[in-house]
Amino acid sequence: MNKPPFFSVVIPTYNCAELLNRSLSSVFSQTYQDFEIIVIDNSSTDNTQKVLKNISNQKLKVIRVNNKGIIGYSRNKGIDSARGEWIAFLDSDDVWRPKKLERVKDEINNNPNVILVCHDEWCVVYGERKNRLKYGPAGKDLYERLLFKGNCLSTSAVCLRRDVAIETSGFSERNDYFSAEDYEYWIRLSQLGEVVFINEILGEWCVHDSNDSVTNPQKHANAIIAVSEYHFGLWLNKYPNSINKIKYARGKTYVYVGRILQKGSLFSKASKSALKAIQINPFQWKAWALLLLSLFKIRRF
Repeated sequence: MNKPPFFSVVIPTYNCAELLNRSLSSVFSQTYQDFEIIVIDNSSTDNTQKVLKNISNQKLKVIRVNNKGIIGYSRNKGIDSARGEWIAFLDSDDVWRPKKLERVKDEINNNPNVILVCHDEWCVVYGERKNRLKYGPAGKDLYERLLFKGNCLSTSAVCLRRDVAIETSGFSERNDYFSAEDYEYWIRLSQLGEVVFINEILGEWCVHDSNDSVTNPQKHANAIIAVSEYHFGLWLNKYPNSINKIKYARGKTYVYVGRILQKGSLFSKASKSALKAIQINPFQWKAWALLLLSLFKIRRF
């Protein structure tokens, strides 16, 4: 058998042929070439298989599945099939800059205890570059940062040590974590080892009409609440005297999901989320702003 590559690039996809071709091109163009690519196709009905068959490269492996709407299942299939020491996740609608894997490899060499590496990205909305997505910070309090302030990592910007991915059983496949299963995984991983953030833009996170968070804002909001409540419960089991801390965090969560609903034009539901946040903590000015703007059907702050 050939020597295993250093990176296994795991790309789940579904009916995303044109964007998938662009994502694959960004991987094949990497300056660091010691990788394999595993595409997990969720039984696409568009030209995805044609795109993949037209690529004659031994680095590419294709797995066809039916994940029943659970993207965590597809990513976990990729983890199971990976031969590399590290797994680099890439969604099929996102892209990398040419030096992404090279820079990550440098950080791994310089930090022998690291289990996860993440870098910054451009946020690209309907093809237009909008702003820099700055992730992190790292440190011993990353677990609390994720739990009490929300997600600060991006799947397409994350590389994870394969042995850690296997030992942790990968992404959750719970139905109620749909579109927030990555956030839940980062919370778990942040408690297990060192995380390094690269203060460079090495990829693009792309927003379009097929994004789960865009097409299903209610389901995405419910998933964030489900993940948060599960981990709030674990925290309280460990620290039963921190009820006020959890109460404050829960209020912030309802403001955050309310903004998701507001951006999705679900103004009535956004108002209800704002009212829940105000009931929990009446001194949250963002909750009052969310309520006011939702009542006037204004989509953004």
